[in-house]
Amino acid sequence: MDSGVIEVYLNDERFDNYDRARLHFIDAAIWAVKHCKSFTGYEIVDVSDNSLVWDQVAEYRFEDARDVTLFKLTWA
Repeated sequence: MDSGVIEVYLNDERFDNYDRARLHFIDAAIWAVKHCKSFTGYEIVDVSDNSLVWDQVAEYRFEDARDVTLFKLTWA
């Protein structure tokens, strides 16, 4: 099933420090590489200058909705 690029975002809301959130985002990407064939990459963006709530947001990219569902059930 090819539906183009699907983006999933995780934020650092659950973490009390910048580095812990970053490690969580990296762990999620490593997991996605191992379990989601359509995973095409990720990017961590510092949004602290633009957001009063979050310091970082991670964007994960997939090409298959089934992988998105699996990823969200595991990490979101």
